[in-house]
Amino acid sequence: MDLLNHPLLRTDSYGKIFLYVNQDICACVPRHRIRMSEPVNPEHLLAAVKDALLRFPYLMVGIEKSKTQYVYRLLSTDPVVLPFDGQTMRYAIGSEDTHGYLFLVGYQNDEIFMEYQHSISDGRGFEEFIRCVLFNYLRHCGHPVENDGTVRTLDTFYSQEESEDAYQKLDENYSSEGIYTKPEALHADALSDLADAPEIVTEVTFPFQSLRAATHEYGVSPLSMISPLFCRAFYQKFGQGSEKPVIAQIPVDLHPYVPSVTNRYFICFLDLPYEAAYEDLPLPEVFRKTKDFLKAQMEPELLLYRAKAASDACSEIHNRDIPLAEKETAAQTLVHNFVHGDSFLITNVGEFKLPDCMRPYVLDYGAVLPSASQPFGMLISSYGGKMKLSIAQHDHDMQVCTNFVKLLSEIGIDAAMKSYPFVVTRFSGQTACPQF
Repeated sequence: MDLLNHPLLRTDSYGKIFLYVNQDICACVPRHRIRMSEPVNPEHLLAAVKDALLRFPYLMVGIEKSKTQYVYRLLSTDPVVLPFDGQTMRYAIGSEDTHGYLFLVGYQNDEIFMEYQHSISDGRGFEEFIRCVLFNYLRHCGHPVENDGTVRTLDTFYSQEESEDAYQKLDENYSSEGIYTKPEALHADALSDLADAPEIVTEVTFPFQSLRAATHEYGVSPLSMISPLFCRAFYQKFGQGSEKPVIAQIPVDLHPYVPSVTNRYFICFLDLPYEAAYEDLPLPEVFRKTKDFLKAQMEPELLLYRAKAASDACSEIHNRDIPLAEKETAAQTLVHNFVHGDSFLITNVGEFKLPDCMRPYVLDYGAVLPSASQPFGMLISSYGGKMKLSIAQHDHDMQVCTNFVKLLSEIGIDAAMKSYPFVVTRFSGQTACPQF
């Protein structure tokens, strides 16, 4: 079989770009953090990962390089699970640390950590793998768990469509009419492009029911509240006297718009502004303006136009016939400029769902998007009726986060806040390739 067309070696058109970047430029290695009801057994965890790979064979890949490209290669080595300590142990995904795999599974005390290089999946797709690993792990631990049909275990079968390039289904003729033309965004320059500086994660948690009550009261969506609240906290710290808007970059899942079961990277981005003039408006009015803006920009035609344009640009760089070093520079410049067109990124992975029988053993879940070259990265998740907003940043000044929590309290959401050091996993194509 031609390996370039092997179904297990497909990268999607957009995800290809992540093969050429590193953790300093963009958040190419997100982390999922799961707290269990008992200390983690590494042997059972490794057995669970091996089982899950039989169901998700397209994750059994590393990368190799030609003179002009990085491409996937099939792996025959066993995966590994790695000890975490949360502060000093730092690994390079795709390297010898992970036996070449582009995902990482770690453990510390009662916690399991799972990370992935963004070229292989988006958050929605990788969570399918996480659920499978957790189910198999609990089985290996002897717990009486049964699949309710929502977990992709070995009683179901892999289909090639799960790893298809769904961007190939997009049309050439989408219109861009009505897309927001953004001005220069407000930036926190002192916290941008800090390369390998350590990060801090602040978890803001509150009952999901309190968010539901607030959105019902104001007649808006959760994102129409959370984004402008954090933008207001950002503006109050960095924007006094500036007329530039704070612009949040928002990933949008494309599965509701284009039928596909792909677990690959299948999203687009939109820009959600908080105008300087919003500072003089009451929060309910800001929420409504944000809701109206989102409604207009979430028109399928506009989302699919964005997706097609971005995937074409990423695919073009991947296929460009230039030396690999030049290609890396071009790709990193493209991604850096795209990321810095906005003030920061907010992504929402939604509710983490497990069969009821698994919940007594899985006590908590959250995910972290590193801030990378931007000042902040926020990831929104929920599990067991609790909302968790994980906010990554480079410095120890918690003013934006504390102001954000105060703003939440103004609309009736009493949130808890805690911070901890975050050691970002590295990635570089050169490190991930075999050293021949």
